[in-house]
Amino acid sequence: MFFHQRFVPGLAIYSYMVGDEKSKKCAVIDPTRDVDEYLEIAKREGLRITHVLETHVHADFVSGSVELKARLGDGVQVVVSGMGGEEWTPPYADRAVANGDEIALGGVRLKAVHTPGHTYEHVSWALFDDTRSRDTPWLVFTGDFLFVGDVGRPDLLGEEARKTLAHQLYESVFGVLPGLPDFTEVYPAHGAGSLCGKAIGSRSTSTLGYERRFSGALRPRGEPEWVSTLLEGMPIAPPYFTRMKKVNAGGPRVLGPEPLGRKRFTAKDVHERVCEHCLVLDVRPKEAFAAAHIPGSINIPLGHNLPTWAGWVLPYDRPILIVPDDPDDVPEVVTHLLRVGFDEVQGYLEGGLGDWETSGFELGRLATTSVHDLADRLQGEGSRPFVLDVRTDGEWDAGHIEGAHHIHGGTLEERYAEVPKDRPVAVVCGSGYRASIASSFLKREGYTDVANVLGGMAAWKAAGFPAVKD
Repeated sequence: MFFHQRFVPGLAIYSYMVGDEKSKKCAVIDPTRDVDEYLEIAKREGLRITHVLETHVHADFVSGSVELKARLGDGVQVVVSGMGGEEWTPPYADRAVANGDEIALGGVRLKAVHTPGHTYEHVSWALFDDTRSRDTPWLVFTGDFLFVGDVGRPDLLGEEARKTLAHQLYESVFGVLPGLPDFTEVYPAHGAGSLCGKAIGSRSTSTLGYERRFSGALRPRGEPEWVSTLLEGMPIAPPYFTRMKKVNAGGPRVLGPEPLGRKRFTAKDVHERVCEHCLVLDVRPKEAFAAAHIPGSINIPLGHNLPTWAGWVLPYDRPILIVPDDPDDVPEVVTHLLRVGFDEVQGYLEGGLGDWETSGFELGRLATTSVHDLADRLQGEGSRPFVLDVRTDGEWDAGHIEGAHHIHGGTLEERYAEVPKDRPVAVVCGSGYRASIASSFLKREGYTDVANVLGGMAAWKAAGFPAVKD
């Protein structure tokens, strides 16, 4: 049997390729939109992708099923669950399965196991290798139903749906899973860092037996208590999750093999708004952005978390123009954005910010401050800074600067009116990354006296300054 597990950091996505080495038939499970890697692996291994399987309608990234179908043609079959009703059966699917239906790949079979709770239609795929056992599954692809150390959240479709989904999830955990043996290997659709659960472990795989023994989410208890414990401390779901659900339920736009976002814009083009209504996304490091940037641009430094924060803070109704640190970074940035549905990436600033500077155009700057300077100003007699803490609820509860105001960075767009414009604002996060994003947003909204606290709460605590808990 051929097996390949692919991991996308940041969004913490696991997708899979499984196949029969004799027949050369292969299936891709829960693919991301950037499909070249699946095609390259299939070509290298001499495999033929005949099926693309989904576990459910994803909320945190754009599915690659439509893209793979477009690239491979009619020789591939897109298979989804039909058990959530018409609303959750994507129209682009070639086949909608019911509980117990199978997909044959030569000596390898994949059996649909309905495991609702994260979503209504959710299906896990149990894999049988007939050369070893026709009756016992070797492993199971659990999608967002079962993670290492956790289960999927049932609260992404609204409060009313949450009640039904939480009950279904309980039934899936304690009614469906017991039908699979302890030694069955678990391969989930996400790892640590994904917002599709609250306590996902860092290991890429586990076994059902280990999870039954050591995962709190699989510990038997009464349904009300189990649901209450599951939902306690659940992280805020980004608003772009709702958009991704709609995109994946209806079918995303086909991108094609040609690279996107490679058009080059000169500084003069950008200054004269040749890219009309473009949002300027500066992906350089936070220190470079602070020193100089195009006024009104938003800073999301290039890294694994770029797609998550882009989904949190960028509007979907505006085209994007990238300011890179290096032109070679552009393909990676575009891929990050496409994964979360930003299709209108127009291009990038040729020559980088250096071209903008030498053209004599206005520069924006973002003040930075050390935790020592901030502590002195908070104790001094002058104008006391308004400390804006943009970390998560859990981080805030674990300890924060006394007198700070808490707004999760992803919700700042709706709540920035809580931040005064007549006082200096010091923005703090864990290390300075999220604070740079939030600070750039405030600057764009007309705040003039804004500073990023470098090192964030990590530096504050390391310097020995006190943190309080409410």
